[in-house]
Amino acid sequence: MEDNINIDTLLNLIDDHDEEVYFAVRDKLLETGPAILPVLEYAITSSTNLLHHDRLEQIIIQLKLTKLVEKTAQWANSEDKTLLEGWILASTIHHPTIISEKIDLLIQKIVRDIWLELNDSLTSLEKVSIINHLFFEVYQFELNTSDIYAPENCLINNLLVSRKGNLISLVTLYSIIASKLNLPIHPIGVGQYLILGYYEPQISREVYGENADPYLFYINMEHKGAIIGAKELEYVVHENKESMEITTILNEGTLIKRLLQLLEQCYQLNGNEEKRLIANKLLDKLRRF
Repeated sequence: MEDNINIDTLLNLIDDHDEEVYFAVRDKLLETGPAILPVLEYAITSSTNLLHHDRLEQIIIQLKLTKLVEKTAQWANSEDKTLLEGWILASTIHHPTIISEKIDLLIQKIVRDIWLELNDSLTSLEKVSIINHLFFEVYQFELNTSDIYAPENCLINNLLVSRKGNLISLVTLYSIIASKLNLPIHPIGVGQYLILGYYEPQISREVYGENADPYLFYINMEHKGAIIGAKELEYVVHENKESMEITTILNEGTLIKRLLQLLEQCYQLNGNEEKRLIANKLLDKLRRF
């Protein structure tokens, strides 16, 4: 009861015209942590004083940021983290009210549409051709070449609605879809360049010999999922001024880290310092990747 009285007292002092009083109240509420968010969100719905409402809103934003950073740290340290969960957290920077269930439903619809076209008699190449047809021609996902540094290109909810993104967001979505279809398609970083590889070492050795690349073929998202071989990949990498010697399979943490780095750059170029700082705070939790 004493805690309730203290919180009620603090809430009544938020619109105090003495700024020292307000700052003390704000700091006390922030110290309480994200657990107090439901109380503040209820209080703001009944607030009729503009100053009271604005100050409450600022405190709520700060607490939600704290919660987002905490959730990102928990995700990064989780043994069973998913790429989609990490992407939703990154997208929350721009869209604090993002609803993960709606995102999941939209992705599940794409997965279901593709799954209905697949069967076990198809070759790996035929399966990818079907995915490409649905992904690029039916759903019409594409690179946004007219506004390449728009932060929206990095966000899962914007991509699913506008169907326009950047290379990393298209690679990330394709990877999520492939994973849900239980296909061995991996995101690969060659320096800063991104490509997808179809991991099938046994068949690759049977076709190309014992020293063959373990990836049967690669999927170039810059060219609507064009299928290329190892030699063609070397040419693409050379064209992008990267080196095949710096090649890594990107796990969930590394891919989201790259996405956040690009998102931070986009915010910086667009002059949005507030959101750039948030992206940087989330990146701090992913430094080990």
